[in-house]
Amino acid sequence: MPSESLTHITSFLDPPDLLALARTCKQLHAHVADDNTWRRAYVYQYLGITPESDLRDDAGDKTLMLRRKETSWRKEFVMRYNLRRRWEYSRNAAVTHIPHHSSIAAMHLMPNTTLLAASMQYGVVSRSFPLTGKVLRGFLDASGTANGLGIGNPNAEFSPHVSSVALASEGGTGKILWGYRNGEVAVTTAVRIMDNTRASAARLIRCRLGDCHEGAVECVAWDRSVDGSSLFVTGGADGRVKLWDAKTTLQCLWTSNKDTSPMPDPPVKLTTHLQQGIVSAALKSGNVVVWTDFPSLPWGSADLTAPEPRELRISAPTAPVASGSSSFEGLPFNILDLRISPSGDHLPLLVAYRHSAQFHRLTWVPGSSGFERTPFGDPAAVPINAVLPIWATRQGEKSFVITGDELGTISIFSWDERPKQSTPSGVAFVPPVHQFAAHEDGAITSLAWNSTVLVTGSSRGTINIWDALTFAPLRSMGSPAAKPSTGGEWDHVSHILLERDTLLVAVGSRVMAWKAGPVGRPGMHGKGKTLRSAKTSGTAKWHQQMEMQRDIAESRRELEEEEARTRRTFGREREQLSTLANLGLDEVEAVEYVLMLSRDEEEARWRNTTLGEDEGVFMADFDDVPTPMVTPDSMFGSETPSAISSRTSSRSSSDASMSVFHGGRSYTRSVASSSNHKIQVSPRFRPEPLEAGPSVSPVPARGAGSSGIPPPVCDGEQFPAVSRTPSSASGNADTGTSLPSTPASSVRDSAPGSPQSVRSAWSTPLRSVQSTEAPSPSRVSASPPLSPTRNFSGALANADLSGPGTNGLTYVEEDDEDLRFAIELSIAEARSRGEDV
Repeated sequence: MPSESLTHITSFLDPPDLLALARTCKQLHAHVADDNTWRRAYVYQYLGITPESDLRDDAGDKTLMLRRKETSWRKEFVMRYNLRRRWEYSRNAAVTHIPHHSSIAAMHLMPNTTLLAASMQYGVVSRSFPLTGKVLRGFLDASGTANGLGIGNPNAEFSPHVSSVALASEGGTGKILWGYRNGEVAVTTAVRIMDNTRASAARLIRCRLGDCHEGAVECVAWDRSVDGSSLFVTGGADGRVKLWDAKTTLQCLWTSNKDTSPMPDPPVKLTTHLQQGIVSAALKSGNVVVWTDFPSLPWGSADLTAPEPRELRISAPTAPVASGSSSFEGLPFNILDLRISPSGDHLPLLVAYRHSAQFHRLTWVPGSSGFERTPFGDPAAVPINAVLPIWATRQGEKSFVITGDELGTISIFSWDERPKQSTPSGVAFVPPVHQFAAHEDGAITSLAWNSTVLVTGSSRGTINIWDALTFAPLRSMGSPAAKPSTGGEWDHVSHILLERDTLLVAVGSRVMAWKAGPVGRPGMHGKGKTLRSAKTSGTAKWHQQMEMQRDIAESRRELEEEEARTRRTFGREREQLSTLANLGLDEVEAVEYVLMLSRDEEEARWRNTTLGEDEGVFMADFDDVPTPMVTPDSMFGSETPSAISSRTSSRSSSDASMSVFHGGRSYTRSVASSSNHKIQVSPRFRPEPLEAGPSVSPVPARGAGSSGIPPPVCDGEQFPAVSRTPSSASGNADTGTSLPSTPASSVRDSAPGSPQSVRSAWSTPLRSVQSTEAPSPSRVSASPPLSPTRNFSGALANADLSGPGTNGLTYVEEDDEDLRFAIELSIAEARSRGEDV
């Protein structure tokens, strides 16, 4: 088989398959032993370069992010294969701890995966083991309490006058740079800083009074161009930049010229590369100042003379913001990031501005004493929120810049590229080499990259892990911070530290640590050495309990908030339903009950108003005075019985309701149905109340004659009909008792449509007889006896109750006489029929 075909086949195999193939035969073993076989498989699987392509001509931008860490391609392929599988398939749990109860201003990773976390609010630095969540007792504060190692209570040990802080380390020695609001600068040096028993090893050194800034220290930065360098720079509110040496004593080596303007322009960001003799500062106005020609490192004691560097100033861009970002038009060009590229002979600077979709490369042109500005990115795109430059450190590598915008998109730019595209206005820019959507929940706030993975953090605290070359998603993690209250904002990812297989993320006041543990081979199951090592590398049981208790507390708080919100929303409704349930009513019955109460109150008010208008005392107000009886003559004036009967009949056959007017208001009176005179409803028919107010049939006030409201007419609908017997209709000739017969015109039916033969004594209107004298007792006793079973209504209807001068009204002196008179009439009627009484 040709070697080219064999190389094409082996380019699809991963390291375990290649190693297994080498054990089959001598020829395949020799093929796998060739380093070019591993190189072709590596670039094809991770960069997408086919085996037939030329690596030098056809690679293009595919090798932009390639970083080789091992001495051979075989070791590189195996190392990357194992690391990627760890990042993707490791089952280790993330560990979260709180170094101090305030936002983390800076983090620094010490050897053996130990962490220093600084707090600007308290002015302290904590020490912790992030993989176990253990926080060492005692803080290193900016006041030098207990030689820099206090008891660990930030409420008792704090320095509120700290304005800036920077962390660094040299082996196991930690170095903390403090800047104060009064312009003072100090450095804390702690040998074996993670050793909890060496409390006296921390030492705080303050600067001399004459070297302080004339204002608050706005920013500080260590020089990281040389490992173990003790040089750093500070910038104050007075507009000056100072260079310091903290090797033995804190000594100021150089100070920039003082700003003579009325309002000094203070620096907000500092960066140094003293190995090349460069110090740069980004000012608050957006301008950039660069100082060059510093003495080369390392500096000795004889080189501590004041240097005289060259100062170069770069103005902020004057071009307006593109139309695509018109919402940010007119905003100042605040510096987002400032970096110095170590590769290059023309002082290349990276400057990124806030609310801008572009970052710029500033290159010094020696002949013109100025800087050439090269924009990166489309000016009409989304503003950049995070910038991460990756500089080339070996020959053959390329520098590139990773940016994250406010929509969660990652863009990759080649740092050494020239402008290729231009805007409609003719401004050329460098387009991105690659773009992809990294987050959908918010803007990207932090970035970290190594040769294996790319880690991105969002404004909602979420973390996504991607393959560093293929950008394939490997893992996603939620926010370690607690869920905010209603209407609050999530804590964003502020810092990301990345090692070979360890990830540290700061979100608010919490630090989440995760280590990619070893995983077994695909398809390997059962108990083995790999599984046991993975089990023992997990988190401690006490820490898992703490995480569980924290999650339970957060869940309870969320439930309480939800319950309180539900109680506020549905509290009144539940209270009303509970009240109705206690009363035994539903909603409809409650409405009817309220209407009834309102009607009763209106009736009582109406009665009180009517009585107040009459302002009289009536006979019915006293128990011992008989109630006057009303005759139809007095009720309807001078109308004849026939007219009354006809009007009553017409009213009975009309609708079952009529209106009564009182005081300018109409009240509807409902009358029961009269379809069957033999069927009566008890209690009397009363329509359903439909509104608040008096009842539909208001009770007339006593003394109705004065109020002008006619009293109701007693008809057959009020009482059942009673048939008259011939004896009661004609009387008795022997006794001389005469019962006047009722004219047919004056007799009214008890109900519309009833037979004419059925009459009621109460349905016949009372009318005066010719005799105006009351019957004598002798005359009554001589009459035939009346039947005791008959109702005395017939006799009462035929009795003469009218008298002279009374207009049809006869008042009986006492109730006993009226009852005696009715009994005598009944006895007389019974005797007239021949019954024994």
